Amino acid sequence: MIIMRFEKEKPLSKLTTLGIGGKASFFVEVKKEEDLKVALREASDKKMDWYVLGSGSNIVASDKGFEGLIIKIGIKDFKKNGRRVYVGAGNNLLDFIKKINGLGLAGMEKMAGIPGTIAGAIYGNAGAYGTEIRENITRVKIFDGEKFRWIKNSECRFGYRTSGFKKNKDWIIVGAEFSFGKRKPAELVKISRDTIKLREKKYKPGLLCPGSFFKNIIVKNLKPAVRKELFPKIDRAKIMYGKLPAGYLLEEVGAKGMSSGKIKVAEHHGNLFYNAGGGTAHDIKKLAVMMKDRVLKKFGINLEEEVQYLG
Repeated sequence: MIIMRFEKEKPLSKLTTLGIGGKASFFVEVKKEEDLKVALREASDKKMDWYVLGSGSNIVASDKGFEGLIIKIGIKDFKKNGRRVYVGAGNNLLDFIKKINGLGLAGMEKMAGIPGTIAGAIYGNAGAYGTEIRENITRVKIFDGEKFRWIKNSECRFGYRTSGFKKNKDWIIVGAEFSFGKRKPAELVKISRDTIKLREKKYKPGLLCPGSFFKNIIVKNLKPAVRKELFPKIDRAKIMYGKLPAGYLLEEVGAKGMSSGKIKVAEHHGNLFYNAGGGTAHDIKKLAVMMKDRVLKKFGINLEEEVQYLG
């Protein structure tokens, strides 16, 4: 018999790294695949909307909350078979990377320090320093509303900070199979440790933030006319791995140190929005619109949020 604890009036501010948001009507954490089916059936029976959440590290939750059921994925399986590993969707990404580093499995060591869960990283095709999670995925296990099934990497339609899961909202990630290379554990551990040190210069531990707020710009995807207008206005040495950092453009329009209410842009990085305490979704949306307008006027670039809005 499956017994789960459904909570009422759960503060979304406690479920997101930004620390903002009203209350969800209902909340449940599922730790087994069958629990997920029960939770979805409950939502269907009560004609409630539902939303699947991981660690809330890339979420801007509405001040009005969410009228429906928030389902937190807490499935934490881990099975190794040679260089292949199956991992549950609810595993913390950094904990997973530390574990595979210790096993000498190479491929994700440069992603150390990215916040969130395995499912969240797959959903947004997380990456850093030229590495993306899609590169090591062989297949993803999902619940499609009717049954659990596997989909191949090519079916996930990965792109820069996106995937087919953003369009197929009924595809709920419950786990994934990865394939890795081999390398000495000590070397992988050092790479991850050095990467975390770099990230912590930008994202101070304990800071109430969602990570990078806007996506970087893939230069090759810009229309020729836009590139022609853009290039004379920028330092092209800022382009790395084919991407122009959104933070650079934001800093060029004076973003650093700006604020709206208690939501502020860091003094040291233009693409880091954080909650100084008591911030609201209204504040963050107002600040985001202001920043997008400035970048569009100066560079002709439409910035796109990397964060997801809930409610």
